[in-house]
Amino acid sequence: MTPVEPKSRRRPQAAAFRGALWITLIAVATTVAALTVQHFETARVLRVELDYLLEGEADALVRRYREGGRAALATYMNSEGFPGPPDVVYMLADGSGRRLAGDVTTWPAALSRGHVVPGSVEVRQGGRTQTRRIEGEVRTLGPDARLLVGHLADSRIALGRRYWLSIAVSVLVTAVLGLGLGWLVSRRGVRVVHAAADTGDRFLGGHLDERLTISNRDDEFDRLAEVVNACFDEIERMVRSLRAATDGLAHDLKTPLTRIKARLELAMLRGQDGPENVLLAETARDLEALLDLINGLLALARADATTADSFVALDLAWVAQEAYDLYAPLAEDAGQHLELSLTPAPTRGVSSLLLHAAANLIDNAIKHAPAGATVALGTGTRNGVACLTVADTGAGIAAEVHALALQRFSRLDESRSTPGSGLGLSLVATVARVHRGQFVLADNVPGLRAELRLPLRSEQEASGHRTLPLGAAPSSGGAAAPAWRRFGPDHV
Repeated sequence: MTPVEPKSRRRPQAAAFRGALWITLIAVATTVAALTVQHFETARVLRVELDYLLEGEADALVRRYREGGRAALATYMNSEGFPGPPDVVYMLADGSGRRLAGDVTTWPAALSRGHVVPGSVEVRQGGRTQTRRIEGEVRTLGPDARLLVGHLADSRIALGRRYWLSIAVSVLVTAVLGLGLGWLVSRRGVRVVHAAADTGDRFLGGHLDERLTISNRDDEFDRLAEVVNACFDEIERMVRSLRAATDGLAHDLKTPLTRIKARLELAMLRGQDGPENVLLAETARDLEALLDLINGLLALARADATTADSFVALDLAWVAQEAYDLYAPLAEDAGQHLELSLTPAPTRGVSSLLLHAAANLIDNAIKHAPAGATVALGTGTRNGVACLTVADTGAGIAAEVHALALQRFSRLDESRSTPGSGLGLSLVATVARVHRGQFVLADNVPGLRAELRLPLRSEQEASGHRTLPLGAAPSSGGAAAPAWRRFGPDHV
């Protein structure tokens, strides 16, 4: 199981910010699309109206030309009674482009028959001449006359500028409102998630009666809370049932088997050497193996039922020292060398479970390593986790069967020639899981490297707790260990 990421490394309110950002992006995109459609639709309507206006003006002047000729049209356009529509300019020119009438002073050289591309012309208005941009139509009246009817384009250009300004302001206002309102809307969902996470942390801490709060809204969050609460109910039922079954198994199986074993040993002591005693000894050994299996199952059950409320502050260096003291003589009897290398590795956990896990790893290494092999036991910190490592130089385990070796009752020795129940490594994996850590197997080249990784205890929490002095010489097991080493630094 991957250790839970420390809260200090998480980004606070990240989900609410992402929700508000998505709402803002959607609102901004909708605003831009709506304003763009509105702009182009308005421009199209204005274009149609402008074309209709220019065409009507040009047609009216063409009719006057046909009725009275160029001179009559020039006289009409120069008269006081020819005001024309607002923002419309005119010019009547001869074949060479010389002005005959109108408020445009010079014929634009770039103009041709038909619709005029926006361009600049000199326009006389209010007694002075100005350069203005126009859009209009050109009509050829005859070989000696041309007509220009144009509309001043300044207002249309200003309209385009105002559009870009309005869209910028609208996007800014939409972004501010979207982020603010989106944050408020997203906060409810984030509050539900935070409440669920806090409840889950307390549940993992051993408070099995913790449940999520269900509101009166009867919405999706309430549905989720109901499902999570149902899961919590089932987990609580299973944990309590497991604890009850563990206690029942301890009383109903372990005690009678222990009595039977004691009677067999007593019968062997009272009997004479012979086939009967050999049979009794084999039966006692089988009972011993059965008791070991039951003890392993009990240890697994108790480890599975462990909750975080039973954790205490401790150091894996102390756990390794205690395990070394227990197994150094056994390694020496097997013709092996048990090395110890300790560096502080503060963590939180159940000392008895961690000591049991360390003992299983060392026992497994001694059991499968040949005579003369070296078994290395060490502790330390790496990549933000506390580590306890046991490495041997034996045959090792192939990488493709590492996962199989962690399964319960898994025996890589198919002939069962090596003593054991197949629960040792699975117990270590269970201990790692309930401590929210990892148990990793790797190749030691040669041999097997087993590493127990647990979350590192903070420096503030570590202060005030005694740890194993790094300079202390490891005990050989002959003398009684001090009280703090027998029971751990938190039991002094």
